[in-house]
Amino acid sequence: MLKPNLHVASVTDVSVAWLREHGVRAVLVDADDTLVVRDGEPVGTDVRAWLDALNAAGIAVALLSNGTPARVAALGVDLGVRAFALSGKPFGFAFRRGLRALGSDARHTAMVGDQLFTDVLGANCAGLISILVTPLSPGRHAHTRAARRLERWVLTGGGHGRPVDR
Repeated sequence: MLKPNLHVASVTDVSVAWLREHGVRAVLVDADDTLVVRDGEPVGTDVRAWLDALNAAGIAVALLSNGTPARVAALGVDLGVRAFALSGKPFGFAFRRGLRALGSDARHTAMVGDQLFTDVLGANCAGLISILVTPLSPGRHAHTRAARRLERWVLTGGGHGRPVDR
């Protein structure tokens, strides 16, 4: 449940070709530390180009974030995509809401995010394709930094030299 279908450095490494190859028609994407580091930071031109490529390929996109409503809504407006804040990831209702908004089903939708225990776990439990990106920062809050240490431990084998995926 903790093993992502794809693990990449950045959202821009998730190609339209890879998404098509895996039958993806819609993408839910996290905001904080996936698209932007912090509140008020502009979205990079590379990320905008990636979103434009998805749009040109007919792949629907929405933000699915546990961030605050004002910040996530502003980012959605800036990017021209639907945005859901305080979504409740990793719980299934969060992903079902995103699926309904995109008019998609789980097997044709990918979740792209930077957190193993919210984005990947939730996507896998909901039947979506999970894509883990390297976080853009170590995290602003102590609980995020602690979670990052635990995520690294899980991804590197949990002390047994092999990735922990259950």
